[in-house]
Amino acid sequence: MRCLVEDLATFAVTAGDWLRREPVLHNVLLTLVADRLSGDVPLSGDERFVRVVDGGATVGAVVWTPPRGPLLGAVPVAAARTLAEYVVRAAPPLAEVHGPVPAVVEFARRYAERANLMAVPGTAQRIFQLDAVRPPTGVPGHARPATAADRDLLVAWAAAFAAETTPDRPPVDLSGQVDARLPHGDLLWLWERAGTPVSTAWLSRPVAGVARVSGVYTPPEQRGRGFASGCVAHASRHALNAGATTCALYTDLSNPTSNHIYQTLGYHPVSDAAQWRFAAP
Repeated sequence: MRCLVEDLATFAVTAGDWLRREPVLHNVLLTLVADRLSGDVPLSGDERFVRVVDGGATVGAVVWTPPRGPLLGAVPVAAARTLAEYVVRAAPPLAEVHGPVPAVVEFARRYAERANLMAVPGTAQRIFQLDAVRPPTGVPGHARPATAADRDLLVAWAAAFAAETTPDRPPVDLSGQVDARLPHGDLLWLWERAGTPVSTAWLSRPVAGVARVSGVYTPPEQRGRGFASGCVAHASRHALNAGATTCALYTDLSNPTSNHIYQTLGYHPVSDAAQWRFAAP
């Protein structure tokens, strides 16, 4: 096996068929590629698009968008080891890696061994998918698409979401992600009660039939009233009605409340994913 570093357009073609075999597991990777091909997210110049080949066949793929660590596809463990050994040779020491289990576990183990670092498990996640929505009942308010007038609120909520879910990370400017979605008109949703936004959910544009829900956030003072459930259900149903065949989302396994809520809406688990961090031994 060997690793090939490719430009975006080449990677989209050569790795695309392999990624689409598991469109839910690979939705984030597929979206990263699609958003940069469309220009919704400009290329920074620091991205790396790496494909693993065995003979002439693609057996794995990874996208690396610094400052985040590499994101693996659901590669076989042998390909995960090949990727780890390539990254040790080709890059400065990693701080983290992300991907589905067991690929990311094998990568972390081999990379730490080769780089003389210690691999430390970070956030544990579960990937869910939904094919039909079971909407909640009795939630006061209604959903509406966000507009340009909501931009500052959405940016502030995105920052609060990041601070709450990844408190060990430096603050990140997420305004670009908001700005990339706003022009589409139906990728940012708000749940509104009595004229006041009380919750939000984001959508990605469908790729290989899969739309992903993310950025689900309700301010602490508004929680416990079903607003997030209503917003996620509406956004998911909108995506399916607009042509997606499946919706996907990631949950933090340390948050049993959110895992339960999404399953009541019709989401069911597909696979686990994880972040691993690297530190000096």
